[in-house]
Amino acid sequence: MGSRLLLLILLFPFFCTAQQIRGTILSKEGPLPAATIVIDGNGTQTDLSGAFDINVRKTGTVTLKINYIGFAARTVVVTVKPGLNQLGTILMEPANDVLGEVVVKGASAGSQIRAISIKKNASGIMEVLAADAIGKLPDRNAAEAVQRIQGVSIERDQGEGRYVSVRGTPIQWSATLLNGNRLPTASLDYTDRRIQMDIFPSELIEYVQLSKAITPDMEGDAIGGSINFITKAAPLSRTLRINAAGGYGDQARKGSYNASVVYGDRLMKGKLGFVLSAVIWDRTSAQDRYNMNYDFANPHPVQSYSITDLQLRDYIAHRKTTGLNAGLEYKFNDRHKIQFKGIYSEFVDAQMVRETYFYFNTKNASIIDRASNYHTSLYSGELSGQSVLSGKLTLDWAASMDKSRFQFKNPGYYPMATFQQAVTYEGLAADGKKYLAMDAPDGQGDVIDAVLPHISAATPISNEAMKLSQLVMVRSTNWEENKRFGFNVKYTPDHKLTVKAGGKFIHKNKVVQSPYDIYLGGVLGPAPTMASLGAEPFPYNGGFLSEIGSPYNNVIINQMPLGQLQNLVTPESIRNNKLLPYQIDSATNASGATKYFTGVENVYALYVMGEYKVSDKLTLTGGIRNEYNKVTFNGSKVTTNATGKQVTAITQDNSYNAFLPMLHVKYSVTDKDIVRLAYTRSFARPDFSSLNPGTTQDEMNKVISRGNANLKPTFANNFDVMAEHYFGGIGMVNVGAFYKKLTDLIYNNEWSENINGVRYAVSAPENLQSAWLAGFEAGVVKRFTGLPGYWKGFGVDVNYTFTDSKVKIPRFVNGQKTEDNSVIPKQAKHIFNASLIYEYGKVMARIAGNYKGKYLDVIRQAAGPDHYRWYAENFTVDFSASYAITPRIRAFLELNNITNAPVRYYHGTFNRVEQAEWYSFRGQLGVSAKIF
Repeated sequence: MGSRLLLLILLFPFFCTAQQIRGTILSKEGPLPAATIVIDGNGTQTDLSGAFDINVRKTGTVTLKINYIGFAARTVVVTVKPGLNQLGTILMEPANDVLGEVVVKGASAGSQIRAISIKKNASGIMEVLAADAIGKLPDRNAAEAVQRIQGVSIERDQGEGRYVSVRGTPIQWSATLLNGNRLPTASLDYTDRRIQMDIFPSELIEYVQLSKAITPDMEGDAIGGSINFITKAAPLSRTLRINAAGGYGDQARKGSYNASVVYGDRLMKGKLGFVLSAVIWDRTSAQDRYNMNYDFANPHPVQSYSITDLQLRDYIAHRKTTGLNAGLEYKFNDRHKIQFKGIYSEFVDAQMVRETYFYFNTKNASIIDRASNYHTSLYSGELSGQSVLSGKLTLDWAASMDKSRFQFKNPGYYPMATFQQAVTYEGLAADGKKYLAMDAPDGQGDVIDAVLPHISAATPISNEAMKLSQLVMVRSTNWEENKRFGFNVKYTPDHKLTVKAGGKFIHKNKVVQSPYDIYLGGVLGPAPTMASLGAEPFPYNGGFLSEIGSPYNNVIINQMPLGQLQNLVTPESIRNNKLLPYQIDSATNASGATKYFTGVENVYALYVMGEYKVSDKLTLTGGIRNEYNKVTFNGSKVTTNATGKQVTAITQDNSYNAFLPMLHVKYSVTDKDIVRLAYTRSFARPDFSSLNPGTTQDEMNKVISRGNANLKPTFANNFDVMAEHYFGGIGMVNVGAFYKKLTDLIYNNEWSENINGVRYAVSAPENLQSAWLAGFEAGVVKRFTGLPGYWKGFGVDVNYTFTDSKVKIPRFVNGQKTEDNSVIPKQAKHIFNASLIYEYGKVMARIAGNYKGKYLDVIRQAAGPDHYRWYAENFTVDFSASYAITPRIRAFLELNNITNAPVRYYHGTFNRVEQAEWYSFRGQLGVSAKIF
């Protein structure tokens, strides 16, 4: 079969006689992607570099008609000769009667035009963000860059965007791609498929394409959507751009700096093109936070709402993001070229954390000090080639490899010291428990943002009373590596039909290792006190939790210098302080064996698709994608009984097939009005942590927890409809709806199981039979260019997405199975973005609001819906402005989170807080120069 396909590819050029016309469409600001070119009813559009190819059956004189949103239409007369006809570059001029000074002198209007044009001419339902628009917003990483797109929301860490969700769906349900390939993931906290996007600087991005309804030539694990970050490619002419800025973070009371450079050129008469870009962003982030845990596992209906502990947390993180991008292109001739794209990104997060815990049930208090450098790296390299085999047949191929790795750096471990003392708590309820007033049986309790420990004056917290109880060294590391090869063949027999087919092989390695050492104090001898290790002032950073009135100043004490942590974990210190080695971990040690696992995932994907222009108004795009997935995981089972613990190695395979039919309908009612319909089938692979076959069986407490290597992926039948209206200038309005029928939804199940006459409490990830998710969305982008004078500089960009869902969660009550109706976890019901823009002459200003509604964060099915954990609604406001000092030099100002919006999680109802955190605002002032 393979030899026949190769022979067919080699012979095709001899049977294809169409003439080919090739050129590039430009404006003064650069390439114009998705420009339309029509010859005698035969049409095509430019790619992201502004290049196009179009076939004609005759020689002689023909007329090209070129159109682009916001630009004057242009006609070009060409004398066609047999074979390939090179036109070079064609320059388009703005339609000044429509856009005027806004486009000619504006800072980001051209970017919006390009994004709208790509969206309008796309076969499927797509949103687009261009590089210069990213640069005009105060967004410094990939997650923050895409949060403005319709239907997109983000989750933050230390006030910076980290994870991306599309249409309110769980983060893992969206594919995050780099140049068409899914990014690898690695972090300390999660071993799932969420992509940590704060490691990827926004300055390395050329375009972002969000496909809400995928086509068969895209990777199929994208229920929410497919977000493709396209890195910078070789420019058409010499380019040099430099940005430099200095900033300030209010929570940390520290400065920051940011710098980037992009340089590219064409050599060897245009055959060799290259681009090099680099970015560095150095800043200090901070967070003030309090947490509370509730005794929801308590069978007593009132005491299940009692507070087991209160946590006060102060985070300071010195962060540095470094990114490098290289692009290389070589044209052998007019028909064949190869490209290379390489990315390296490094994210160093030097965290210094102080935590004070108040344990109300055990009548003690603890202080935990920890500090280390979290180090996450990402590199990606791709070699690709494109060949025009004939006027009708093209072939492209790509081989790539990428890897993401997390580890601790300088030192290669994470030291954590716990100090503890006994205390007496006052203000407890009659049953001796700590409550909020709303839950207390006698009304004795506190209220939201004023939950105090009420420590007795007889047992105050002090450095002298706090004794070292535990010392932990965490040396976790994990990494993920992908190797890929793919190809695509495109055949265009005439101007109405295009057929495309191809395949991709992906080999993924996942390795997770979590060794740690634990030493106990006070067992072999007196434990050292915090006072004996020195003291430094608590890092208030302008006031600890000042947003709620600084209620904890009387219980926050000066603590051990964090520089002492590394001294504490030396062999000499452990010996002198008489610390007892309690757990020295390794892959075969029972205490941590389940935290080690490896996995290999091979994906074999094939697809065929076609695009058929039924008429000038109606286009059908459809096809089939098939992905066969073979997964092998290696882990450990730990069994605890009266004689001790046993470790047994486990290997499990999980193979499944994903058959994914798709159909898109695009109907152009008028030149400015488009209706789109789509049916797609997509899926979401199980998380690595869920597939880990590691099992812990505690015979003493009759508890079993395990992974599930036999988990099925979640599948979705997706139905989408979208109506779009495009204004004559910069602007559009759209409204749409979507419905997703889901099968095999994954959740963490808890149940009771009888094994050899003994009843165990078991927890493991399982599949649910069915669920659904549906919603609608609407957006408006409009520049008011028809207004007189400077009023024409105003514009708005507003979008809203509503999503609802339903799933039935099983649980056992008194041994009887029941089901609770619930929404899908991590699914926000409301997402809203709004920007007010002013851009006229030399001035650009934008104020942007980003709203994410509440969502279900954690299901606790054994406790029931009243004890679920929820994420509270969040609304942030950002501001950016710039001024053109000269046509090539701009000064800019960026401010983030200017209203200091808190992030909250709550227990069943909003006033029962589980977690509340504040970051304050950050900003920077800088200069951007376009040298040439």
